Amino acid sequence: MITDVQTSKGSSAITSDQWHIVHSRLVDAGAKRPYVRSIHSEYADGPSCRKAARALRLRLAAENPGVLEAERDEVFVCRPRFKSLKRARTRRADA
Repeated sequence: MITDVQTSKGSSAITSDQWHIVHSRLVDAGAKRPYVRSIHSEYADGPSCRKAARALRLRLAAENPGVLEAERDEVFVCRPRFKSLKRARTRRADA
C-alpha cells in the first residue's frame, strides 16, 4: 500500500510496504527542487520490480528521444518501506 509519510527531518515523502518503482519527473528546471516523485507501481518481489523498471525506462526513452540526458525522467527501484522524497533537487549521478 502506498503511503504519504514524513522523513526524520520533516520533509514530505512517499513509501510502500512492497517493492516499488519510483518515477521522478522534471517539472520546473528553475526551481530549488525541480523533480517531483511518485510511485509508479508495486511488486511482491525485487526481480519482477527491476524487470518492470527496465521496461519503463525503455518506454520513457522511446517516448521522449529528444530530451537532454540531464532533463530525463528518472526511474528507480525501492525496497519495501523505503522513503522517497516527494520533491528532489537533482538526479542521481549514476543515472
